Amino acid sequence: MAEDVTFLDLACLMKISDDTTLERFGSAINASIFDASNIAGTLKQKDLIDFTSIFPGPNSIAVTENGKTVLREADQRSATPFDNLDKSILTQISNGRSSPKDIQSSISLNSRDLAMRLYKLSKQSLLTYELKSGNVEILLTEQGFLKASPQQQPMQPMRAMQTQTSFQMPQPQVPDADSQQQADQQVPNQTAQPSAPQEIHLHGKPMNKKIIAAAVAIIIIIAVAYLLSMKII
Repeated sequence: MAEDVTFLDLACLMKISDDTTLERFGSAINASIFDASNIAGTLKQKDLIDFTSIFPGPNSIAVTENGKTVLREADQRSATPFDNLDKSILTQISNGRSSPKDIQSSISLNSRDLAMRLYKLSKQSLLTYELKSGNVEILLTEQGFLKASPQQQPMQPMRAMQTQTSFQMPQPQVPDADSQQQADQQVPNQTAQPSAPQEIHLHGKPMNKKIIAAAVAIIIIIAVAYLLSMKII
């Protein structure tokens, strides 16, 4: 059995029916006449199909026994359970690798095994594909995307989180003897030293309360003497 079978080969083999002709093979795989001729030549070289070459045609095309064996094997392997390799392939597709060649280069898997895996994931509705211009484009289904995404850890209930969390009341900090002594030395002893008399600045010269009181008394005496002298006159 050919080891170089690709997923494009499998997809094209499934498009061949009893009434398919070589002239209509391009429309069956959504490719131009030139691309369809290249694909048909490749499948014949791998002994997967056979066709006639009658001019002007039409020419019949049919799947060989070797090709039917490849399709039967793909159907058998599509029934196997989903595993880590399948998830790796889906992850590569979810990361933007939409062609079998890109997926093969990222996970280093031979083309035949990758073709069987992609066929299996397609049968399990985890991916879909489209034949276009001689190539195959692969896309994930919603179910396949969920399979490829990492599973999130369930959130813990609030009651369990509250029981696991311990709350501690802040303890008042009591200063030790050394720090208290340093604080006492820094605070000035206001009771030991009497406060200096409050000075009032008058025209730039400091004056205390006694001088001001004396000045006020002198002014009052002068004013009284002046009034008495006015009455005598």
